[in-house]
Amino acid sequence: MSAVQISWKRNFYILWIAQAAALLGFQSVQPFLPYYVQELGVKDLSEAAVWAGYMGTASGLAMALSAPFWGVMADRFGRRPMVVRAMIGGGLTVLLMAYTRTPFELVLARFLQGLLAGSVTACITLVSTSTPRAHLGFALGMMQSAMMVGAAVGMMGGGALIDGIGYRDTFLIAGVVVVLAGLSVQIWVRENFEPAARSKGERKRKSGVVADARAFLRLKPFRIVLVCLMLTQFAFGVIMPVTPLFLQELAQTDDIASIAGFIFSVSMLAGGLLSVVLGTLSDRFGAKRMLTGGLLATAALYAVQGFSTTVLMLGTLQVIAGITKGAIRPVANVLLTQSVSEDDRGKAFGVMASATALGWAVGPAFGGYLSVHWGFRSVFGVTALLFALVGVWVWRAMRGLDGQIAAAPAGPVRNA
Repeated sequence: MSAVQISWKRNFYILWIAQAAALLGFQSVQPFLPYYVQELGVKDLSEAAVWAGYMGTASGLAMALSAPFWGVMADRFGRRPMVVRAMIGGGLTVLLMAYTRTPFELVLARFLQGLLAGSVTACITLVSTSTPRAHLGFALGMMQSAMMVGAAVGMMGGGALIDGIGYRDTFLIAGVVVVLAGLSVQIWVRENFEPAARSKGERKRKSGVVADARAFLRLKPFRIVLVCLMLTQFAFGVIMPVTPLFLQELAQTDDIASIAGFIFSVSMLAGGLLSVVLGTLSDRFGAKRMLTGGLLATAALYAVQGFSTTVLMLGTLQVIAGITKGAIRPVANVLLTQSVSEDDRGKAFGVMASATALGWAVGPAFGGYLSVHWGFRSVFGVTALLFALVGVWVWRAMRGLDGQIAAAPAGPVRNA
């Protein structure tokens, strides 16, 4: 085993643990914010859905504004500092949430979290530039599993902690865990980073977020991934504020955190355990089949969830949907990393994160208002329709693209 292999594997597994810990902390509290709003004085479930939508929109909008800037900083100063910034900054905002007194203050805290956080994109960027190309599918699938496993443990533990010691103490514990994850990356992860050497004319020509976005949008694989993830994030955003409150409505009880945490946890864990396999299988069966299959299967499962009459029925469908959703992001990440050069991946992921965050920003507020006027069940139907439309569009847009991506060598940005 060479020193290079030892180096990338050591970094990778430390990042895997840190990302799992960070998501554990974040997801110990985030899924339960619609319930926390009720602790802050909002008792009506429909009104709670609207406030939950505001929080999701605030976070997504802030991330859309800040992601391109962080992407440029990653390519200029290194990818590891961005991981550290995202984890420590995000952890501090979780600590801040413990001291909010009104729903509006909680919305402001979520906006600040959107500006500072983004550990998922930061970690994926670092892994994509420090992992040998031959192991990239495996590494990105494993990172997806770290996110899902960490989130699963966080959701289950967070629900139990909230019912046991309350919201504020749970927020404090979660924030400390995220900050410690960031410190571990700073201490133990190493990065051999050198800014790409470019001529003065090239730097001038490629500077600026708008110019970067235009350059990437000329790449057909990048365009497809961007539109796909932007629309799917919008769809996830639509359903986000509604699912916890629909569970509460079906359970007919206010003590729902542990139940919801268990359901969300098992769903995330199922997707996390299979994401490694699904990411690797994209090399065998093609990105087109894997991506469209995951989108259409998710659409069908969301459609059925809207007809749930018990917590058990909705929970079971959520778990199955967790598996199908696990096929979407790993395949999209592989497509993205194979579409741009290593030197430009920080900016590429920054542009991608900004676009997907923008989709997420619009979704939650729309879902909250939709639930007020049409009811919780209607939101599942709308979400299913969105996933189905995206799946059909991706199938048509990716005609003839599988072979082109698989055969493309690593190197400079490619036009397609």
